[in-house]
Amino acid sequence: MPGYIIVGTVLAVIPALALAWKWQLGIVRVGVCILAQSMVTALVLSAVNPLARFTAVTGTLAMWGVTVIAAVGWLLAIFFRDPERAAPDRTDVIVSPADGRVIYVKLVPPGELPVAIKKGHPSLLRELHGNALCDNGAVAVGISMNLADVHVNRAPIAGRVSLVERVHGTFGSLRRPEMAASNERVTTVIGTDDLQIAMVQIASRLVRRIVMFVSEGEELRLGQRVGAIRFGSQVDLLLPLGKDIRLTVDVGDRVVAGRTIVGVVANTSALTETFARAAADVETPARQLRPSNASTARSGNEFMH
Repeated sequence: MPGYIIVGTVLAVIPALALAWKWQLGIVRVGVCILAQSMVTALVLSAVNPLARFTAVTGTLAMWGVTVIAAVGWLLAIFFRDPERAAPDRTDVIVSPADGRVIYVKLVPPGELPVAIKKGHPSLLRELHGNALCDNGAVAVGISMNLADVHVNRAPIAGRVSLVERVHGTFGSLRRPEMAASNERVTTVIGTDDLQIAMVQIASRLVRRIVMFVSEGEELRLGQRVGAIRFGSQVDLLLPLGKDIRLTVDVGDRVVAGRTIVGVVANTSALTETFARAAADVETPARQLRPSNASTARSGNEFMH
């Protein structure tokens, strides 16, 4: 095997692994992929070598360049994919707004501003001042995305968009906890006559825009596309306290936008009529949001105090 193939492969693998760690892509997964791409590149260069007559320098540059360009192309293809997804055929569920992993389930006490939290550092969502989620309290479910996740975000419930507010930021790295409070975000509130939730899209250092596909006053279907974070890394879902909602996810769970059920609303009579465009007003009993398993129950005990 020519030496330039080995050197070019090493030059491609080292920065790829560093970026895989930084962007939370999975070091093993990226390592396997970049080595596989290097093997393909080596076969191509070996085939054209009789014509190109690579030297140690030109061969190394070709090996490195082709491997990196191909890897970036694959990454962009993965990142910008937008597969069709069918939402659950139910009216009593709240689905995940984003692909990724649940990183926290936190209480927002009644009367306090809801927050987006990164490593314990809260970002006050001042745009929700006066909203029921602020007055009555909420539970924030944080979902962390990596570059390999689908970055199109979807409606957690069916309902009308009552707020879309963009807060411009400084685009710092979300690995720095204090940056969660200063990065750009878009807060979207979706509600029915019986239930109101909010999703918060938080940008990261690489992001220069959060694209929104919906506007205030628009009626959404469950799982409908609402926006996308270009190379973003976090979406928070705010669920109201005082509703009989059973959480079905816990910290560490993988979730899929528009498909994974993160909460079940126990009393859905009013929701069903709203989805059917009926005019009836149905009041539901105010009850505490309940956890669904033992590990979440510990957090639930905290919510109760």
